[in-house]
Amino acid sequence: MKGKSVQNICIILFLVLGSTVTQAGAAVINVDANGGGNYSSIQEAVDKAQNGDTILVSPGVYQENIKVNKELIIASDSAPTGKQVNRTYIVGAIPDNDVFYINSNNVTIEGFYISGGPSEVERQEVGIYLEGVKNCSLSNNTLVLNDMGILLSGAQGNYLDSNFVSLGNEGISLINSEANVLSGNLIVTNNQGISLNNSANNTVVNNTAGSNAIGVFLGMSRGNTLAYNTISKNNYGIRGQNAQSNSLFNNSVYMNGIGVDLNTSSNNAIYENEFVNFLNAIDDGNNIWNSSLGNFWDNYTGNDTDGNGIGDIPYVINPTTGSTDYMPLMNVTFSDSEFEK
Repeated sequence: MKGKSVQNICIILFLVLGSTVTQAGAAVINVDANGGGNYSSIQEAVDKAQNGDTILVSPGVYQENIKVNKELIIASDSAPTGKQVNRTYIVGAIPDNDVFYINSNNVTIEGFYISGGPSEVERQEVGIYLEGVKNCSLSNNTLVLNDMGILLSGAQGNYLDSNFVSLGNEGISLINSEANVLSGNLIVTNNQGISLNNSANNTVVNNTAGSNAIGVFLGMSRGNTLAYNTISKNNYGIRGQNAQSNSLFNNSVYMNGIGVDLNTSSNNAIYENEFVNFLNAIDDGNNIWNSSLGNFWDNYTGNDTDGNGIGDIPYVINPTTGSTDYMPLMNVTFSDSEFEK
């Protein structure tokens, strides 16, 4: 028994020491466009780095297209003042190519201002493209004037947090992607804001999609959760095309041309949302418009005689298909100031 105990202790020490050596081997590589770092090019730093390394990029303008095929943290080393002189810009050197192309798991891209310029060929260039990867993190990036701001294709379990995406064809687009989390992103003035295409079980929470042609698009997508988002001033707030079994709740959908448009879509659950739009909802399918509570509709004309906060008569969306909110909410919870944004 004593021999086995010593053996077990040796094994544990070996594993701990091995882990320590691995962590100690991770390097921090500095990139400075003015020559003050280890490299002046981000791509050169990526090429020289090893899995687990961190690349810190000093403020400046970097004109390059970057391919990442290693597990790296690539972060702007900008001071958090917000001043333009302290920002780290990456401008695509080849307008038709993606600015960041990532095909490795466990990559972090943080704190950059990224622009590629509209493409003149059929293929759209992307600010940050994640292809077939898992467990990547994109946070606090600003992406403007890209055909597509962020694209996930065949990607699973990635995190997109607090990014600003504007002035493109598509802001954030998921294609054949699953179990990703989009949180706290601001997507404005695009053709499509957030687009989920043939994608399942993704979580879209606490984002703002405003002044786009379509705020959120669900195309042949299923099992996704959209919650606590602010979707405003779009031509279409949320548009579903062959969308199945998605959950939409606690979203503020206001000042859109059409709040929600569900076309050939079914079994989607829409409840506890706030609708204040030119036309609140179109539904030609078989969808569910309440759970234990329904939605707030600004044009609801019913009363609440028992004072329980639920209208006495249903809110009919489409009498032909039977689309009905049977428990419409009487009280709105967001403040008037939200309408002034």
